[in-house]
Order: sequence, then C-alpha cells, then structure tokens
Amino acid sequence: MTLSDEKESIVTEQQATGPLSGIRIIELGQYISGPYAAKLLADLGADVIKVESPDGDPMRRWEGRARMSPQFAAYNRGKQSVTLDLKNEHDREQLLRLVDTADVVIDNFRPGVMQRLGIGPDALQQRNPQVISCSITGFGPTGPYSKRPAYDTVISAVGGMYSQVVPASTVRPMGPAFSDLLSGMSATQAILAALHARHARGRGEHIEVSMVGALVDFLTESASTFLETGQVSGPDSRPRRAQAYACTGSDGKAFVIHMSVPEKFWTGLLDVLERPDLADDPRFATREGRVNNYDELDVVLKEITAQQPRDHWLQRLADHDIPHGPLNTVADLFDDPQIESMQLVENISGPDGDVPVPVPSTRFHSSGRPTLKYAPDLGEHTDALTAAATPAVQNEGEAR
Repeated sequence: MTLSDEKESIVTEQQATGPLSGIRIIELGQYISGPYAAKLLADLGADVIKVESPDGDPMRRWEGRARMSPQFAAYNRGKQSVTLDLKNEHDREQLLRLVDTADVVIDNFRPGVMQRLGIGPDALQQRNPQVISCSITGFGPTGPYSKRPAYDTVISAVGGMYSQVVPASTVRPMGPAFSDLLSGMSATQAILAALHARHARGRGEHIEVSMVGALVDFLTESASTFLETGQVSGPDSRPRRAQAYACTGSDGKAFVIHMSVPEKFWTGLLDVLERPDLADDPRFATREGRVNNYDELDVVLKEITAQQPRDHWLQRLADHDIPHGPLNTVADLFDDPQIESMQLVENISGPDGDVPVPVPSTRFHSSGRPTLKYAPDLGEHTDALTAAATPAVQNEGEAR
C-alpha cells in the first residue's frame, strides 16, 4: 500500500480543495503557537489531526466554557481531534501509526519532551523517512532559558516586542499574542519550504522554530538599526521616521495619516488642512525637520483636525490622495466598507448554529479554498481515525 493509499484509508473529513489538499498534518500542540501554525495549514487545505491529551487543550476551557471557548475555536477550526495519552505505550503506538501516514508533525512542547516520550524527530523519521517534524519552543533547544516555561508575555518581553509597542512610562503587557502568532507563522513558512525541498531530496527533515527568534526576525528594522548605529528604537521611532500621525476629529473619532517620504504628501496635506503657511515654518520645511520636530508637528495637526469631524478630513484626504484611514476598533472593523467589500467574514456551521468567522485573505484562483469547518469537539474523531490506523488482525486461517 502506498503512502497516499494509507492516507485515504483513514481520512474521515479530507479537505477536497486547496493548494495543500492531500497533505496530512499531525499537531501535538496546545494554546496558540502550534495550533495556529496547523490552523494556517488547514486553511490552505491540509488534513490536520489534532492530538490532545484526555483532558484536552487547556484553551478549550477558557472563559469557563465547558465545551469550547471562542479562543480555542479561533485557532483550531478545520481540524480533527484525537485523544491519546502519550505517556501510555499503547497510545504512543497509535500516534506512530498516524505518523506513518503523515507529511508533517508539529509540536510545541518544551525541549526534550518529545525525546523523553520516544517520539522525537529521529524516532519519527525512522518510522517515516518522508515526514517533516517541526518543533516550536520558547527559547530554542539550548541556552540558559531553554528549559523555562515559555508563554507569550514572557517571550514578548524578552524578545523586545513590548519595548516597541509599550511606552516606557507604561510598564504592562499589551496587545495580541505577538510571539505565539509570529512563531506560528514562521513555522508555517518553514514547513511549506520543507515540503518543497522534500521533492528534491525524497526525505523529510526536522525544523526548529523559537518564539523569541521569530520576534527578533520580525523586529528586523529595529534590530538592524541598533546593531549598525547603536540607536535604540521605541514605540515612536517608526512613526517618526515614517511621518505617521494619529489625529482625532471634533466628533472624537480617530484616524491616521502616513506621509512617508514623497514630498507631495506633505504639500497635499497642507492643502487639506488649508494651512499653506506651515510650508514656511522652519521646523517643518524639510522632511528632516519634520522628523526632528515630530512632537511639535503632532500637536499642530491635532489642534487643526479637532476643528472638524472625522468624515470631513477623510473625504479631503481621499480627494488629495494622501495615505490615510480611520483608526478602527475591532467593533468598527467589520462595518468598514473596504473590509465588507473583501468578504473577509464567513458563516460556518458550529455546534449551536452558524458562527461568523474571519476567513483567509489569500485567494487561489486555480486550486480554490477548502470549505471551512468549525473546531472539533474533544476526541471527536478518535474512534474513526485510530481504528482505521490499526492494522486488521488476521484470523487463524489467514495467519497460516
């Protein structure tokens, strides 16, 4: 039996479309980084089997939900769920039978856990030479922090992300799960590259992705600027260089302006504001002056824009082709006419009826996009998948 035949023999909900149709992912992940990577691959059409402990991914129970939290649903749609106790030899063998049919295995355990369980990358490749294993860890497999528990807040602090988004006067965690999401995206990128490379080599390989490394890579501008010049970037460094400003209209609604480098955007903004005199202000006459006097110009722009409602300014900015946009909250986002026109929300069938979800923004015009499915209940597919993955027992006559 070929690998593709084995896959087909135990598929219960194989994605029929999408560029990754026919690719099987085994996810040994919980919380965000590993599940998000696998979710991105499921959105591309991969068949993702999420292996959970009998207690389930802890994120299932967030917000006191007995069945499934909305956060869990967000990171685990389109998957199948199998419950296995990986400390149990029988269940580990069941996992390895699934690995026999897999293209990729993703885990986000601490370094060494997979090896202690006897399912490390070497064991997986010995079992299935074509399998690609991807381990996502907080700090990588070595170094003084490598064995520490790695959660997003810790990594976002150590990796420098908070220093770029949180003012020094505000000492607190902030924003989305930066390191979880970025490491999940990095893992997905690496997995896709490894799948391509496997065509040439005929074998899989092991990929290591660290959450802190994903942040350092993401902060490439700030990191490179410091390494080359010694300048330390902060939350206002990028807006200053990019000449980006946030303003509020007289109705209290906020919007942003991004002038970047072209001088035409500055002169056009003066027309929008009906303040040609600012062109002669020595503080703002050149781009260098506007960068150096960013705070002063910010005050001037805020004073002017506070005199009219936001829609007045948005229309004038659009008429003068100045880069701008409303500063949307999540509640505003899905009422924005551009977001609505892009059809980025779709209803999928959930346990209690249709549920609206954000959908992938990518469009594949030939291979199409798979039908999105809601996140699975805990162990929903265990019986079907493990039974199909277990070789049939020969009867006495066949054994002879």
